[in-house]
Amino acid sequence: MKNLIRITLLFICLGFAQITFAQGDPNMDPTRREEMKKKNEEFKAKLKLSAPQAAKYEEIVKRNREVAKGKMMALPEDTPRSERGDIMRQAMETADQEIMEILDSDQQAIFKAEKAKMLEERKKQKKNW
Repeated sequence: MKNLIRITLLFICLGFAQITFAQGDPNMDPTRREEMKKKNEEFKAKLKLSAPQAAKYEEIVKRNREVAKGKMMALPEDTPRSERGDIMRQAMETADQEIMEILDSDQQAIFKAEKAKMLEERKKQKKNW
């Protein structure tokens, strides 16, 4: 009987843990999340993607995000933040390479210019911390 209670409590705890992790990053401000979505939409608009390109773009981004998330969830909790950053950086680089393959030459130029601009903005933000 005691074992049955322990097993039941274990499953309940696992259920709560799963719900907690499934909700995403609780530290991220919802307005920040919306801002990121808005910037992504603006980025896609600048690229002037056709409907098939937009569908492929979304699929590439989603797939690479899920792969990175899976790798990060497999890491122990005490893993350094830099290692998690490396995983995300690698996923973004892979996604960028795949996206470049679906773009024409004009779109590739815009893509590179916008990525460089975003990198500069991030560097400025880090300096202000």
